[in-house]
Amino acid sequence: MKIRILLKSYLQLYFQNFLYLTMLFSIIAFELLANHLLEIGNLKKFSLLLIAMFILSLFSTMNLYYNDSRQNKYLKQKINSHWADWSSQLLVAVITNLFSSILIFIFSLLLRDNVLVDFVGILGLFSVGFLGSGIATLFQTQWYDHSTVGQIGVLLFIYLAFSGSVVNILTAVEWLLPPLSKIIMTLQVTSSITKIFPIVGQTLLYAIILFFISGLVYKKNRKNA
Repeated sequence: MKIRILLKSYLQLYFQNFLYLTMLFSIIAFELLANHLLEIGNLKKFSLLLIAMFILSLFSTMNLYYNDSRQNKYLKQKINSHWADWSSQLLVAVITNLFSSILIFIFSLLLRDNVLVDFVGILGLFSVGFLGSGIATLFQTQWYDHSTVGQIGVLLFIYLAFSGSVVNILTAVEWLLPPLSKIIMTLQVTSSITKIFPIVGQTLLYAIILFFISGLVYKKNRKNA
C-alpha cells in the first residue's frame, strides 16, 4: 500500500511541468528528421539516440526529485518508510525508461525483422536511461540537504559517463566508470547493434549498483537525521 501511494505520487511528479514529455517528443521529432538532415547511418543515429536517452532520463529524474523536495515532504513523513520510498523510486525508473526506450526505438525507424536486433536496441536505450536515473537518484541530495555535493556529483558522473572510453588517462579505470561512452565507442567500430549486448548488461548492472548504493546511503542519513 505504501509503495503504491508513493509510486502514484512519483509518477505524477515525473510528468509534472511537461519537461519529460517535451524532451521525449523533441527526441522523436529529431529522429524522424535525422536521416534527411544529417545523412548518417543507422549505427551513428542509434549512438545519438543513446546519448539523448541518457540526457532525457537524467534531467527528467532530477526534475522528479526537485518537485518531490517541494511537494512530498508531508506525504513522506506520514508514510515514514525508507524502503517503500526507495522501491517506488526504482519502479518509476523502470516504468518510465521502459516506456521511453520502446517509444524512441519504434520511431527511430530502426525496427527490423530480426527480433534480436530490436531487443538489443530497446534494451540498450533502456540501460542508458536507467543509468541516468541511477545517477540522479544517487545524487538527489542536491535538492535536499547537501545541494553542493549533489550538484558536483552529478556533473562529475556526467563527465565520466561521456569520457570514460575517450580520455586516455581514464582507460586504466574504465571498469569503474559509467559505461555510456564504452557503448558509443563500440558502435563506431562494429557492424551490428547486437555487438553491444555485453556492454548493455554491464550498464544495467552499473545502474542497479547505483540504486542500491543510494538506498543504503539515504537510509543511513535518515537514521542520523
